[in-house]
Amino acid sequence: MAAKTHADIAPFKDEEVFFFFLVNYDEEVLIYDSVVLRRSDLALLEGPFYLNDHILQFFFSYLSLLHPSEDIHFVTPSISYWLANSKDFESLKAFVEPLKPFKVVIFTVNNNDDISKTDGGTHWSLLVYYKDANTYMHYDSIRCLNGRYAMKLYEAVKGHGSSRDTDSRLEDLDRIQNKKRRFAMSAMYPCFREYSTPQQNNYYDCGLYVMAIARVICCWCVNTLKKNDEILFPDILKNVDNSVESTMRIELLNIIKYLRT
Repeated sequence: MAAKTHADIAPFKDEEVFFFFLVNYDEEVLIYDSVVLRRSDLALLEGPFYLNDHILQFFFSYLSLLHPSEDIHFVTPSISYWLANSKDFESLKAFVEPLKPFKVVIFTVNNNDDISKTDGGTHWSLLVYYKDANTYMHYDSIRCLNGRYAMKLYEAVKGHGSSRDTDSRLEDLDRIQNKKRRFAMSAMYPCFREYSTPQQNNYYDCGLYVMAIARVICCWCVNTLKKNDEILFPDILKNVDNSVESTMRIELLNIIKYLRT
């Protein structure tokens, strides 16, 4: 059979071109550790766009497999959001209790106020629990923008991070005089701190900072925490700066390209 020439191929109608574009725009390009990336996700990396939870979850999975550690755990963006907004205490407890053995737990924070929109929100930040320091640290690349959302997540999970269960802690409180109860309650839970974080130069690169900071924490956990050094927190400002805005999208696209081969 002779090869078809350009003249032999019937031109698409406008609606056919549009349909072809839509089908391929949602085409799967990579399945990695249960994370499905589509062409539409890659399009977010190819331009100056706000990144979605698929890309963040992919990078967290990549870090977990690249730097395996029994001390660190990444909570997926969807679960992090659910934890912050769940009203079901028992279900919340069931999700958070398995996190107790880990020394470092990384949550994402999103400012989506509409829980009916799974892809809502305009800003990402990180909330990280450091067990040895009994502290939840919030890293926000637009200072204080996600503060109340991070606090909301902290309030939801803080009571489950201890190695002791909630009932035991409440029994302890019952044995404390009422005038000391408030102080005991505040000392019982991990503290919440805002940490100095590199600040982005625009309103769409927050996801890049989240991933860059998560990578520093992951490497610190593997290389420093594992050695039992007396360094309670990684130095984010020393290892992350505005260069992520010009380099990290290309880096992620190259990682995805490599994993596809």
